[in-house]
Amino acid sequence: MTIYVNRTLNMKQVKAIGFDMDHTLVRYKKKAFEQLTYDEMKKKLVKVHGYPAAVSKLEFDPEKTIRGLVIDKDNGNLIKISLHSRIKQAYHGLKELDYKEQMRLYKGHYVDLNDARYATIDTTFSVPYAVLYAQLVDLKDKNPQDNYPDYRKLEKQLLDALDMSHRDGSLKNEVRKDVSKFIVQDAETVEVLERLKKYEKKLWVITNSDYDYTKLLLDYTMTPFLKEHKHWSELFDIVVTSAMKPRFFTDNLKFLEIDPKTGLMKNTEGPFQHGLFQGGCATALEKDNGIAGEDILYLGDHIFGDILTLKKACNWRTALVVEELEEEVDNYKKASQFLTKIDDLMAKKTQVEIELDELYAKEFELKKKVDKKQVQEQFNLIKDIDLKLSKAIKEQQKLFNPYWGEVMRAGQEASRFAGQIEKYACIYMSKISDFKDYSPRTYFRPKKRTLPHEMD
Repeated sequence: MTIYVNRTLNMKQVKAIGFDMDHTLVRYKKKAFEQLTYDEMKKKLVKVHGYPAAVSKLEFDPEKTIRGLVIDKDNGNLIKISLHSRIKQAYHGLKELDYKEQMRLYKGHYVDLNDARYATIDTTFSVPYAVLYAQLVDLKDKNPQDNYPDYRKLEKQLLDALDMSHRDGSLKNEVRKDVSKFIVQDAETVEVLERLKKYEKKLWVITNSDYDYTKLLLDYTMTPFLKEHKHWSELFDIVVTSAMKPRFFTDNLKFLEIDPKTGLMKNTEGPFQHGLFQGGCATALEKDNGIAGEDILYLGDHIFGDILTLKKACNWRTALVVEELEEEVDNYKKASQFLTKIDDLMAKKTQVEIELDELYAKEFELKKKVDKKQVQEQFNLIKDIDLKLSKAIKEQQKLFNPYWGEVMRAGQEASRFAGQIEKYACIYMSKISDFKDYSPRTYFRPKKRTLPHEMD
């Protein structure tokens, strides 16, 4: 797979590379883990929040949502917006909203994401949460006698169930019982890391997971495939667990040193150049290793917790792992015939609109008589093109998500999620092993982007 470039990144200058662990350095089996998360949320809604038994019978359908959507907590809607926050598609629960209904609810078709009524779906954990929210809205509307909470409280309790599943160990305990069911072993990732080490790059792990869980996953995914090291603790210069990101990047938190044999912790003043730690902060790593922020690259999967906050608070370079990217790129190749047809139809529509505008100019500006039949023919032609466009777009969309289409696009525009990636990630890829086809000295340069005025 390709590594995609938003801003120049000279790997020769990068002295340290930090990795998030979950869903970045360590890949999860998406279907199994999302199903687990979904099931745990259902259990807590019924047992803790007293939801009706009907909730337990709901079945997970991962296609009902994609990453990058927005939840309107006041109206019970899921919304897909462009990078300019323009609404492109919306569902109330499981029912798609037509254009007129969108106009009625969202005057001007724009949303302000600073408004507390909106929640963003940016992480892999958010997908089952968003699917379940849509299903609960549907249940509430169809069963008013069951006294479900309002849409806003419903979302709050659902989020609480998700957070509780992380806090009480429900999810990680299931992973511990059967690591192979939920975790991917990827020898190519280990190969990439050992190659980076050959080029004298310092390798760091900075994860919010606790030490025991971190050890479990690294023992399973790293150590069996090492060729030049005996254990993952030799591969990574520093491993920081329970890092409390994004606070790790913004606050001056203290480090605790971890004894790898016992897991016990003690206070330490550093220097933080080698070893296992809990907590801490980015500024201490920079200072004790004598590395400036612009010479550190950090890879994560969470656009807010890993990338956006880091970009704003520190001067580290950033890389985002976008798991959906591999399938998205493959689908673009399959959809090329439809994309060509859509472009041709849009070009025809544009030409007809120009001709129609010329007829109106003739009537209103030049005060000449215009054949109304000819005007109507132009409108009919536009209507016919729109029908063909709609059919072609639906055919193309079937190759992606059948309900929401591409993750990275919202109609003709980039999606909000794609806009966030472009703004905050220097480079992005589908997985760490994509580095295997690139030298650790690669100078990543973005392709020149043609501006609208340069197309004339």
